[in-house]
Amino acid sequence: MRDIPTSSPSNPQSNRPIAPRLRSARDVVEAYNLIAWNQCDLDLANELLGDRVIRHGVGSVTVLTHDEAVARIKDHHAMFESIRFDVRTIVAGVDGEHAAIMYDATIVLDDGTVSAIGSMEIFRVVDGRITEVWNTGHQEGSWA
Repeated sequence: MRDIPTSSPSNPQSNRPIAPRLRSARDVVEAYNLIAWNQCDLDLANELLGDRVIRHGVGSVTVLTHDEAVARIKDHHAMFESIRFDVRTIVAGVDGEHAAIMYDATIVLDDGTVSAIGSMEIFRVVDGRITEVWNTGHQEGSWA
């Protein structure tokens, strides 16, 4: 996805980029959580996040610019010794734009304290990029 050829085999003289195959909503959400977040891969986050990301909570909406959405990953990694998401389930919507996850996250604070949280999120992916996220917040502990 990072390299875009500038000619096609059928027309090697063409200077128009070949459109890359877009990742599915499920693939985007999986890569976002397991690679961009778990490995703090900001280059991948840059690819996967839209020009703006609307984060919906119960009774609130936060609109992040692309740069703010990418920085959110970096900032969270700076707050903790480590943070790791274990995605237990990913469900792809039939519309091709939505995917939902159920996850547990393990957070290690700088003093070594370990905390576990669980939550669910629904993502909207347009043209291979995350544009909206719905989250009701998290609870301490792991899914039973």
